[in-house]
Amino acid sequence: MAESAEVAARRGLLVYNPMAGGARRIDVPGIVERAAAGKLELLALPTERPRHATELVAARLGEALHLVAVAGGDGTVGEVAEALLGTDVPIAILPTGTANVVAREYGVGRTLAEAEHTLPSRRTRPITVWHAAGRTCLIGAGVGFDARVMKNIVPWLKRAFGRTGYSWTATLEWLKYEFPPIEVTGFDSEGAPFVARATFVLAANTRRYGGDPIMSPFADPADDLLDLVLFASTSRLTLMRWYGRLSRGKAAHLALEGCSRRAVRSFSARSLAGYELDVQVDGDAVTTTPFAMGPAAGRVRIVVPE
Repeated sequence: MAESAEVAARRGLLVYNPMAGGARRIDVPGIVERAAAGKLELLALPTERPRHATELVAARLGEALHLVAVAGGDGTVGEVAEALLGTDVPIAILPTGTANVVAREYGVGRTLAEAEHTLPSRRTRPITVWHAAGRTCLIGAGVGFDARVMKNIVPWLKRAFGRTGYSWTATLEWLKYEFPPIEVTGFDSEGAPFVARATFVLAANTRRYGGDPIMSPFADPADDLLDLVLFASTSRLTLMRWYGRLSRGKAAHLALEGCSRRAVRSFSARSLAGYELDVQVDGDAVTTTPFAMGPAAGRVRIVVPE
């Protein structure tokens, strides 16, 4: 009887983003009902504005929560992670965003239906949280080309076609990209300072980037390091080949001439082009250079299949 009471007492929140890429597929009453059948009581809370998820979760941390389920994209997951820093409450991801990188990285399922089966799991894995440009970051950041694509994506293309909707904007920006010089400084994995130059910069917390492609197989989302990927070429053809290889998911793009990577504790990037460059954090273009990221802010835990 004691064991049954303990199972019946599991309580959590279901934070969901009505505007996420797959929001039309969120059956909130159904999720709550199915979770209840599995002895998990979920209180559903919709988000209404940016960073609202952080506020909703923070306001209920005194309620002895066993988990917070998140039906949304990576941005909503990051907002919940910010509220859970310093706690033992894990995040159960129900992916409904465009890329769902964290869900893919942690194997919780590619669809909402698949991920629901992970809700009863008691197994968790850590993910490091970073702060950048006033945002919570779980995946990584980019300076230059990809940030410009994300800034200029046509909203209806993203809503209608998801990741495929980026292709049109990416092609236009590829034709215009001027390969601006970027100075990158920081501290490597041993704490030693470094200086490097690039024309496009990416910092990876997760191995995956934009979905299934592997940005860096060396990235470990559970450590206190970022994998800094530097594209230093000024060749439009090389940039095309870089993305072509990236899409194959085997990290072959890192072998191209002018490409390198290193593990870092923190880094800063500044434009040497005479104008500032766009910066994306977890897939959203949110600021411009100069830009700094790190050291790590802490860890939260992700519910994964048993």
